[in-house]
Amino acid sequence: MAKTVSLDLFTTCPALTSDRSVDRPGFYRERGADYLQRVVETARWSEECGFRGMLIYIDNSLVNNWALAQTVLAKTKRLVPLIATQPVYMHPYWAAKQIASFGQLYERPIALNMLAGAFRNDLMSLGDPTPHDERYDRMVEYTRVVQNLLSADGPVSFDGKYYQLKNITLHPPLPPQLQPEVLMSGSSEAGMKAARALNALAVRYPKPVDFYEREPLDPDISFGVRLGVIARTSEDEAWEIAHKRFPESRRGQLTHKMAMKASDSHWHKQLSALEHEELTEAYPYWLTPFQNYKTFCPYLVGTYEKVASIVARYIRVGFKTFITDIPASEEELLHQKLVFSMAKGLASTDAAARAS
Repeated sequence: MAKTVSLDLFTTCPALTSDRSVDRPGFYRERGADYLQRVVETARWSEECGFRGMLIYIDNSLVNNWALAQTVLAKTKRLVPLIATQPVYMHPYWAAKQIASFGQLYERPIALNMLAGAFRNDLMSLGDPTPHDERYDRMVEYTRVVQNLLSADGPVSFDGKYYQLKNITLHPPLPPQLQPEVLMSGSSEAGMKAARALNALAVRYPKPVDFYEREPLDPDISFGVRLGVIARTSEDEAWEIAHKRFPESRRGQLTHKMAMKASDSHWHKQLSALEHEELTEAYPYWLTPFQNYKTFCPYLVGTYEKVASIVARYIRVGFKTFITDIPASEEELLHQKLVFSMAKGLASTDAAARAS
């Protein structure tokens, strides 16, 4: 008998932004104490609903995600902070020291979501003109420095193109069982090369599942996806909630077009290219939130059965890690939990049938 399919499920942390132009669900410009309470609530919902971790991302306009990760560790028992890590923001020695310090203080692991950088204007503002593909080379070197520091028993030296260290010992040391898992964002060839080099899990903003059924994923790389899920008993109820949460906006559409022009991200251009394809409400893959600059991932919308059947197909083609969008409420996570439970059942049944 085939084993039950195993999935890694992550939610996404709400964001505190100083950008007054941002109008996205899950983004707040409220007092720090109120926002921090939202983060704690979302983390606890995620843990109670069976999600393994929570993505905490970063860009120039957001509060420091390492500070949020420490709050999550302090206020939960098991939840793993998945910390977006951009080489431009922090020296690899200091990133390793943060991770080791968390391990000493909380005896808990964290995970890293390594970024090469999608918002080119953010990088240019920091004086970093590094081309797209070279940023992945730098990210690989950065990650190796962090891993070397965390796993070494003594002094570490490193002589690379981007980073140099000489006989430095990390204090405090990190217990071996707390070594961080490495995920990385990227779908370009440079991104796939980096994933192979690091043996990292490559996270994608997925195309419709039909694409991967026609063009299979690289079997030598582990893959995850970031997407939103809105599912209810009836189709009408699910779409009513979806349209209420993500209304179309002319301002948002213009902002999206401007962001696409300023970005050299491979996945951003891939999703934008799907805008003109016929993706109707009869099919649960929904890009309106992305096209209106409300979020950066596609959504699956429909009945529990319909959405679960699509998720099961993503599982069958090789995606085993799912990072869902910022949840609107604990109830929303319970609906998602039901979808993933149903999808695991469908995928396991299919695997058992193929094995018999």
